[in-house]
Amino acid sequence: MRGHYVAVLIDLLVERGVDRAEFLKDCQLQEDELNADTLIDQRRLEQVTRLAAERVQETGIGLLVGRRLNVNTHGALGYAAMASASYEQALQLLVKYYRVQAPKAYFELRTRDGYYELACESSFTLPERPWVTTEFLISSIYTSTEFLLSGRMQGVEIHLSYAEPPHLELYREIFQAPVRFRQTFTGILIPFSVARQPLPSADPMAASLFTKRCESIQHDERDEQLPRRVKEMLYAGAGEFPSQTELASRLHMSVSTLHRKLAEQGAAYKALLAEVKKELALQHLRDSRLTVDEIAQLLGFSDASNFRRAFVGWTGETPSEFRKRSL
Repeated sequence: MRGHYVAVLIDLLVERGVDRAEFLKDCQLQEDELNADTLIDQRRLEQVTRLAAERVQETGIGLLVGRRLNVNTHGALGYAAMASASYEQALQLLVKYYRVQAPKAYFELRTRDGYYELACESSFTLPERPWVTTEFLISSIYTSTEFLLSGRMQGVEIHLSYAEPPHLELYREIFQAPVRFRQTFTGILIPFSVARQPLPSADPMAASLFTKRCESIQHDERDEQLPRRVKEMLYAGAGEFPSQTELASRLHMSVSTLHRKLAEQGAAYKALLAEVKKELALQHLRDSRLTVDEIAQLLGFSDASNFRRAFVGWTGETPSEFRKRSL
């Protein structure tokens, strides 16, 4: 994720009394990394999020940070969206180029019964506060949507797959649209009639200019090794890991092509999935209060004994032994 997003989070923490220098040190971040040109790696991004959740009492911190991110904070992608002919076109740009701003997230645009479903997934969750990272994405996208449509939001809804969090009242303050929990997808529901409205800020020349800039940045992103991209997508689907077929579809290739390209780089889907499960297991055992049984279920194991056997194979010790040693 771009460094200036992390800067917005840190600014909010400082307002809540968190010492800026100490927080940066604990997250292994430098002040000069908190800019739009720097990508913060996944490990430090997770550390930032965990520590932020620990150091403030507000459970809705994700909503508060996302609300501060207007469309013009999203770099070339944000400016391309503002200059689009319609919100529909802006949505299509988002889905095509979101990795220029947040390479570890995942967005997908679907249609259903006269509506667009803009589905989004964060690349990781906090076990104790599973809503935090999703709220960041949802409130940021909603804020940009509200701005682009000049408040013309009739029929727009927020859909969330999780249950109502403790800070439900904050949702009512931030979202001027119905919020529905325990849904089949997480994202925003937008009627075709709303999405196809012309944008007041439409500018064809600017749209072309900033879209080309997004394409240039995206081209660099495509040069990343495919195994890394597959692992990122597996992380984003933690709990319900995407199958090879689903990954291939998202990557716009056949399953056989995905298999071949991974093999060319010495990788395989099963091995990458095992790596992701191992890394998530280590993280949860070290940093969460989840039981071994709960972690096994979260990682898709049929029972705790299968998880223990896999963990011993990965590390040479049982989950309980690792947790005890990590304390």
